[in-house]
Amino acid sequence: MFELLKNMIKEEWRIYASFFGNVNFALFSFMMVLLSFGASLFIPVFQILMPLEQIALIVHYMFVLFGLSTGAFGLFGREVMNRRFGQASLLAYSSRSLPVSERKIFLNFFIKDIIYYFFLWILPFITGYFLASKIFSINAGSALLLLLTTTLSFMIGLSVAFFLSTIYVHSKKLLYVIIFFSAAVLLTASNHTVLGFFELLPSFSFFFHPSVDNLISSLFIIIILSAISVFFLKIDYPQNKRKFKNSFKSLSIRLKSSKYNYFISKDILDLNRSEGGIGKIIFSFLFPMAIIWVFILIFSKFIPELNFLIVFSIFLGIISSTIYNWLTEYDLFNSYSFLPVRVSTLIKSKVDGYMLINIVPLILLILVSLGTKQYAYFFSALFCFLSISLYSLSINIYLAGLHPNIMLCNPWTLLKYLFSIFPILLILIFMSIINHIYLIISLVLIPVSFYIIKAGCKKWDNKKQISF
Repeated sequence: MFELLKNMIKEEWRIYASFFGNVNFALFSFMMVLLSFGASLFIPVFQILMPLEQIALIVHYMFVLFGLSTGAFGLFGREVMNRRFGQASLLAYSSRSLPVSERKIFLNFFIKDIIYYFFLWILPFITGYFLASKIFSINAGSALLLLLTTTLSFMIGLSVAFFLSTIYVHSKKLLYVIIFFSAAVLLTASNHTVLGFFELLPSFSFFFHPSVDNLISSLFIIIILSAISVFFLKIDYPQNKRKFKNSFKSLSIRLKSSKYNYFISKDILDLNRSEGGIGKIIFSFLFPMAIIWVFILIFSKFIPELNFLIVFSIFLGIISSTIYNWLTEYDLFNSYSFLPVRVSTLIKSKVDGYMLINIVPLILLILVSLGTKQYAYFFSALFCFLSISLYSLSINIYLAGLHPNIMLCNPWTLLKYLFSIFPILLILIFMSIINHIYLIISLVLIPVSFYIIKAGCKKWDNKKQISF
């Protein structure tokens, strides 16, 4: 078992190191230390705005969300690997060719994720906090305790994701029922006792009240959900052919208003026929937005000047830009290399597809404005959403081209992305506090975004594309 685990860790490293080189990828963790150190220096400022307990609550749920996103591989990873790395023989999919049981592979994969991301993300994050704590003379023991509790939070998120992936394989309807029921509970809690409800996270409770009971509660959730996932594991290899009617032509006609209608039609059909369909795009930003909803409620409780709808629209614009990541998930330029097609053609087609699917988060914004009854702020929120959404997309295209999911793992690319986005966010949030009418100036980002997209297309036309 140890040999399999060791080789899985090596395999994970080599996949990313093959794109950026060993040194560049190793620097990713160093960059996380610096970012965490810089953010930790502002803890005294945050403490003026809200209690330390609420800051810790946000940090712990960030790691729960991180665990959930990492574990989402269980839902969509098999298809991604088959379509993007089909020529590679990965250990996670070797149970049919090697004398290794599927359960053993799954258990090793779960442990590998914990070890790998502990050293890649969690430990660097806490190291940055530890270095900053020396400046403020904070007890070093708190850093060690935070290392334990954030690791537990990550493992809870990871085990929940694997548990949901197991339910998904057995019954998609049951998974949808669980998701909608959880959303209903979340909305109910947010309207009544939001803080008390989310403070029930046992790893968070353990941070402020270290006890055997809280530790056992955290481990109980992790072990039970993981055990169920392993015991009821089902690796589905469909024997029947999936058949679809030819809808490419009719879809292309409907999208004829775009000069890239054929490319957009292909992307939509790819998404619709892939595992999870277009629904996975919707859920990929609905869950993060639910977490951000909670964070905004916490912040607005201690900073009354913050307008919920406007801040929500800003973060909705950021999250919606991940639609572009999904549109590029399965498509490789290698498939078009023998055709008279340029990289810029594909990028522009995916921008058009992005605009089309971006109607979904726009509808979400309208529903939230109706639900919160903040009608007076709707147009300011709309301006922010449209501007930030397009601006985030343009930065993504310029820095990562057709490979945002891979290129943003490069520490230098990620750093450029963060420094291009977050100053704009802070400026807009600050302007909303002064007067929401001033947010009309955010529309300046739209022509700037189109200029950046144009520059990005020119840049990637002249660069050799990544091959897998």
